[in-house]
Amino acid sequence: MKKLLKVMLTALCLFIGVNKIFADGDIKIISPDKQLSVIVFVAPDGRLTYSIQNKNTQLVEPSPLGITVDDIDLGYGAKITAKPILSKIDESYPILGNHATARNQANEAEIPLETVGRSFKLIVRVYNDGVAMRYTIPEGSKKINGESTSWNLPAKANKLAWSGFNSAYEELSHVTTLENVPQDTTIMGPITLEVAGNYLSIAEADCENFSDMAFVRHGTTFKANFPFAKKGWDIKNRTDNRSTFLNGTYKGQNVSPWRTTMIAGNLTYLINSDLLMNLCPPPAKDQDFSWVNPGRCMWQWWSVGSPVYEDQKNWYDAAVKLKWEYYLVDDGWRTWTAPGKDQWALLAEVIAYGKSVGVKSIVWVDSKEMREGEKRRAYLEKIKALGATGIKIDFVPPATADIMQWYMGALQDCAELKLMVNFHGSVKPTGLRRTYPNDITREAVRGNEWHMTRYKRVEPFEQDVSLPFTRFMAGAADITPVMLDPEQLTSTKFTWAHEFAQAIVYLSPITHFADQYKFYLESPMFDLFQQIPTVWDETKVLPATEMGEVVAYARRKGDTWWIGVMNGATEREIKIPLDFLKKPTKATLIYDDQATNTAVNRQEKTLASKDTLTIKLAPGGGFVGRF
Repeated sequence: MKKLLKVMLTALCLFIGVNKIFADGDIKIISPDKQLSVIVFVAPDGRLTYSIQNKNTQLVEPSPLGITVDDIDLGYGAKITAKPILSKIDESYPILGNHATARNQANEAEIPLETVGRSFKLIVRVYNDGVAMRYTIPEGSKKINGESTSWNLPAKANKLAWSGFNSAYEELSHVTTLENVPQDTTIMGPITLEVAGNYLSIAEADCENFSDMAFVRHGTTFKANFPFAKKGWDIKNRTDNRSTFLNGTYKGQNVSPWRTTMIAGNLTYLINSDLLMNLCPPPAKDQDFSWVNPGRCMWQWWSVGSPVYEDQKNWYDAAVKLKWEYYLVDDGWRTWTAPGKDQWALLAEVIAYGKSVGVKSIVWVDSKEMREGEKRRAYLEKIKALGATGIKIDFVPPATADIMQWYMGALQDCAELKLMVNFHGSVKPTGLRRTYPNDITREAVRGNEWHMTRYKRVEPFEQDVSLPFTRFMAGAADITPVMLDPEQLTSTKFTWAHEFAQAIVYLSPITHFADQYKFYLESPMFDLFQQIPTVWDETKVLPATEMGEVVAYARRKGDTWWIGVMNGATEREIKIPLDFLKKPTKATLIYDDQATNTAVNRQEKTLASKDTLTIKLAPGGGFVGRF
């Protein structure tokens, strides 16, 4: 009978995803395709530990686990007290992103643990494209002090993409060797790296009421770090008592966010990973998000500064000519006045004009006007009553636990009012665009606002070819692409083709184009600006791509393929096989002009899957193709 029970247990473990429960208590959880595995165990020094393998290749060496609660590190001296509770996840849902549908398929294990009388669980999920872990918080806990969660990388790891420390994620991105990542200082994630023929990207998911997580490197180990809550934070109920707000629970238990490791055999699989969104809850059953629509957005602040009331119709009219769906009324509308009318009356007129010509309006606000729950709700209701479709909330404070709860409240309010939201001066996303599809894009990125003559800001060539592997691994980002004004392209000579390629490579379901409308209306690429999508049905990272050097994406929307190529600091020649084309097709090819960075060489020809494009790229050069 005992032998029969052992056989049945082994079969159940294999079916659900636990390959083996070792005699010493070690637990191995495998992915649905049986390629990835995680081993959770207590090391000889008493430290709760994990490691990750892909087949027989070690991707994450034995690494510490643990969360410190009420000054007790739950990962030290931990004991596994019972067999894990096992479950399978397999579902699909629509998304606005690199493709149209996400597959959420994983094996999950809830591992019961105890440390000095404190009971908690380590919850582990293993996907075909990654691993995630989170902790339950022991009942009665009063304070989160920190975490021991770490990623001990193999010494042979090379080419790491990472970003410098900034509360709004607006420092430069870098691609360096492991040795050249700063030690014992805070850096921002996600962190992406190559190791043993695999790509890994380290981040977090479903952060609802924890402070934002960053990293500190020591040797080959990257440890979770909370730079905006160095002394920890109190565990307390949310300030708004509405039960609809997300407040850091999972299956009725208080939990940490997921600590995540995306894993892929190539860059196409990595960029297409939906791991972070898969780890977040689906939308509430009573919430309909069919009103959320992607599109292109006209925007004036980068090119001309504060919006002038008398000039607003011109911007809406330009959006009509470009066939763009949105216009953003940015900072400056609050100072509008006219005889007998305040700024709100004038804003209402501007929004009404947009409606009359078929262009939807998004309105900017400083978050300090809506930090408290009731004030936030009243302000949003006022914006909605004017007819706005969305709101851009700027200058959000650093992401403490309280501020993360403020984000949850703002997202829920906007969802109930059917307002899309774009947070600026903000924290990175953590996959909650699944729960709130109206979280349509956000900044938390060093975008084109850091390349402006009026602020004497200049971006280096390396930024655009590093950024896809840092901030964009967390989700869509509002970098405000496509600078065409020649005056802005004299310091670092990005080419027009490079600039257009930003709108293809960088995902933002509502894409806010940076420049003054005349540069798009008068462009030799005008017809392409009318047609460029902002969300996609299929995405391929082309073989020429090399982190920190050159980026080449092919994206499909319907029957049309778009290619975007951005070069870094080194002149090069790349080849792009067109084997993804199913039949001969008319192609529009946008090459760099050889005489100047502010013109293009446009060609029209018929191409087929047997053809290969050869493209010469100057530093900061680029290429765009439409097939």
